[in-house]
Amino acid sequence: MEIVFIRHGQTDVNKDNRLQGAKVDAELNDYGREYARKAAKNFDESEFDVVYSSPMKRAVETAKIFTKGKKKINLDDRLLEFDFGDWDGKKMEDLAKKYPDIIDPWGKVNRNYVKYAKNGESYEAFDQRCGSFLDEMYCKYPNQKVLVVAHGRLIRMMAAHYLTHGDMDQIDTMNNSALAKFSVRDGIARLIYYNRLLA
Repeated sequence: MEIVFIRHGQTDVNKDNRLQGAKVDAELNDYGREYARKAAKNFDESEFDVVYSSPMKRAVETAKIFTKGKKKINLDDRLLEFDFGDWDGKKMEDLAKKYPDIIDPWGKVNRNYVKYAKNGESYEAFDQRCGSFLDEMYCKYPNQKVLVVAHGRLIRMMAAHYLTHGDMDQIDTMNNSALAKFSVRDGIARLIYYNRLLA
């Protein structure tokens, strides 16, 4: 199986550096749409046998742009972005000031955040959700090409599931509208590229 992930285009929530998890269903902003369209011109949707997307607006719109209306888009709730609980929508700089121990050296929220955001998703539950999706894709499409349009933190965990036994802290966040590609054979995944920009 070959599986390619595309992170959705930019939203105003991204631009404002706020946490944009499963409870924040933002649309693409004008820049996000324009950039995704530019990138999509250099993307061949015909290579893919099947397309999946997060059901969130920003992902579905990005999927439609990249597939140019030529592919059926299958929505899957397992592709929802990480759920930060009550922290969804909060500004990163405010959280960093109040809870410095939950910010990693790259300025991202780390696994310790659940000490304070009690109803947030754990890394372990997130890894299980991503692993369930990846296992199903491999069972269904072992010799095919799968396209998945989703979210920055979710794609980090997908990569972490394959490469670091679910330790997402070792994987960087891709840019908006960037691509990652894995090749999976006999249950072994290899990273072909990560954070590839097409425009």
